[in-house]
Amino acid sequence: MKGILWCNGVLPSDSVIDRALRDGVPIFGVDGGADKAKSMGFEVSQVLGDMDSIDESSWSEKMKTLPNQEMSDLSKSLEYINSVGITEVDVVGVDGGDYGHVFGVMASMTEAPFGMRLRMHFESGVLHLSSPTNGGFSEHVLLGQKFSVFALSPSKRTTVIGGRWRLENEALSFSTRGLSNEGLGDLVKVSSDAPLAIFVSESI
Repeated sequence: MKGILWCNGVLPSDSVIDRALRDGVPIFGVDGGADKAKSMGFEVSQVLGDMDSIDESSWSEKMKTLPNQEMSDLSKSLEYINSVGITEVDVVGVDGGDYGHVFGVMASMTEAPFGMRLRMHFESGVLHLSSPTNGGFSEHVLLGQKFSVFALSPSKRTTVIGGRWRLENEALSFSTRGLSNEGLGDLVKVSSDAPLAIFVSESI
């Protein structure tokens, strides 16, 4: 089952909306992200988070308070929608804010539930979560299109095929080793014994 999480960053462009949203897929507002979605004319199924950046009187019947202060609202929201059966998630509204916010958004990938397929839609591209429990990464990447592979925890066996530079069961840690690979106009497949973040640039 699929779902959309709309975060409280800058309003996404039409190109991000077209890339991430699909008819019939429910939208969940992550705290103030609900107001952002509503301002663009989208219906929000439920509002999730600690409700510290939203007018609660506007959403009283749709709020699901997630009070745990040990995790970000995005991480808590991923846990919650997984608990109701949503295992494939597209996240919008993640651009903007300071670098703490940017790293926090990316760090929430390390807290995603086992097996979840997760894509974060930035203006400049899409950040995919690839893990041993969600089937890895397999996407068509255009000739010359940039993609980067980052280990979210140390890996002993990571394989990247279909790009200009190939890895074959190699160790990978959080480093720049997987930065700026290039597509060959075919499927890029990535598998690993550890979770990875794979960023595919929107432009060539």
